[in-house]
Amino acid sequence: MKTPVIQSKDYTVYVELVQGLIFIHMDVHRWTKEVKKQFTTDWLQWASEQNKPLYAMPFIDNPKMDKWVAMCGFKLFEMHQCTDGVIRKLYRWSK
Repeated sequence: MKTPVIQSKDYTVYVELVQGLIFIHMDVHRWTKEVKKQFTTDWLQWASEQNKPLYAMPFIDNPKMDKWVAMCGFKLFEMHQCTDGVIRKLYRWSK
């Protein structure tokens, strides 16, 4: 179950607990330079308050997802084989 942790009219960031790991999801409703700046501020403040590593696993592999994980400060953790047999990039963020 996804739980919202950062909400604005332009985006919502959710967490989901999966096998003891905290995964990040994000819905974007509008994206501009100003929204990006506010998101970066909100994200860094919230993420820095977390005491556990955070994970992201984009289900699609494209340049937008690469930019998003880099912008948020995630680092490639491993190439992970999912239960559907597909190998996906698993990213990790930590202090």
